[in-house]
Amino acid sequence: MEFSTLKTLLNDDGVLVVTMDRPPVNAQNLLAREELIEAFDRASADDAVRVVVLTGAGEVFSAGADIKERGSLVAEPHAYVSHNRVTRESFFAPADCQKPVIAAINGPAIGAGYALAAMCDILLAAEEAWIQMPEIDRGLLGGVQFLKQHFSRSRSRLLFFTGRRVDAAELYRLGIVDEVVPRRDLLDAALVVARQIARKSPDAVRRAKAAFTALEEVPLRDGYRWEQTQTFELSQTADAAEARAAFLEKREPRYGQG
Repeated sequence: MEFSTLKTLLNDDGVLVVTMDRPPVNAQNLLAREELIEAFDRASADDAVRVVVLTGAGEVFSAGADIKERGSLVAEPHAYVSHNRVTRESFFAPADCQKPVIAAINGPAIGAGYALAAMCDILLAAEEAWIQMPEIDRGLLGGVQFLKQHFSRSRSRLLFFTGRRVDAAELYRLGIVDEVVPRRDLLDAALVVARQIARKSPDAVRRAKAAFTALEEVPLRDGYRWEQTQTFELSQTADAAEARAAFLEKREPRYGQG
């Protein structure tokens, strides 16, 4: 399958850069969402991929849903149900990906654009970036769940009811993004983080991501018990043996070579 709304580039260090490329503002239509799901599913299955960086072409990360597509959704009784399923799965595709996903938010992330970024594991932003949930002003709902995971009870309601923007500096102050840099430096900053992760044991990183995902709603004691089970299973692997040997021998580990 060749992508028509995405560009993908797998670097030699195992970092896959996925760039949304649907001019002028990377609006998400049905095809774009199907291709996002496909790209993340492929990344999960590809042993050569260690980490994924998701960004947008041009000066906008994603302006959200393609409103022009909405008129066609009433053509068939099942169309809206099918549309909602694909939309939902596309948002959760970065979270479901077995590899860590870094969002390099190069510009405005509006509505569905913010939702997509919010489901990535690590968020970095350009100084020019901002997020907004203007759904009410577009005759839509959806997105409350994504705001709730980042903002307080009052702030998430204020943002949704008013459609206010939150700029990159405020996102950094609130701890929602981990780094803010000029747009020209954003991809390089994301690659620095991605390469740090890519040097780790692929099996350990995969299990760690699974733990973060699985334990979000689990009580502390039960969650830690589950982690201990995973730790025991990981300790029996070749990667774990190599990590211990490298530490004791004061050298960089060499995963997947034996």
